[in-house]
Amino acid sequence: MLTSVEAIDQCEVITLGLEDDATVIHRDDAPGLAVLRPDVPLAPSVVAEFQTGVPRLQAEVAVAGFPYGNVLTTPALTFGTLADIRGLNGEEEVKRLALVAQPGDAGGPVYDNSGAVLGMLLPKVANNGQTLPPEVSFSLDAGEIVASVQGAGVDLHTTNSVAYMTPEALTLMAADMTVLVSCWDD
Repeated sequence: MLTSVEAIDQCEVITLGLEDDATVIHRDDAPGLAVLRPDVPLAPSVVAEFQTGVPRLQAEVAVAGFPYGNVLTTPALTFGTLADIRGLNGEEEVKRLALVAQPGDAGGPVYDNSGAVLGMLLPKVANNGQTLPPEVSFSLDAGEIVASVQGAGVDLHTTNSVAYMTPEALTLMAADMTVLVSCWDD
C-alpha cells in the first residue's frame, strides 16, 4: 500500500481499512511517500499499474480517497483535469491538477482515464504563507513513485496504455484498489 508520509507520521499503530495492522517498509521523505505492508497477507482483487507515458494536458483525472474518514466503506472519487505536467515553479516531480481535493484524499491514487495511476495526491500545504485556490492540487509523479519504490526493492506494475475507461468502471476499480489508512496512538 502506498500513502503519504503525512498520513503515517507520528503513528504508533497503522491500520488498513480499520482492521488490518500494517508496517512501514519504505519511507521517502523527499517526495513524501511511504509504502506499507499489511502484517497479515491480503489478496487485493486489483493491483495498480503506474502510468509511464506522458499524459496530455487537460485530460480527465480522478482521485480516490476517504474525505469523510471511516464514514464510508469505499473511497469517494473526485474528478478533475490535469492542468500541467509540472508544478507551479516547473517542478518535474509533480503534476498540477484542477480538482477540489479534501484532506482525507491525500495519499490516494490519481488515475488517468485509462485507470492507470498517474501519481499520488499530495497534502495541501501553505507555501511561504500563501494559500492556493481550492481547485489547485498536486500529485507526485508516477515516475518518482516507481523510482523510489523500486529502489527499495518493492515490485510494482507499469503501463503506457491510454485505453479509455468509463467513470463507472473506474469507480469500481478504485474501490477494489484503494483502502483507508488510519493512524492510531497505542
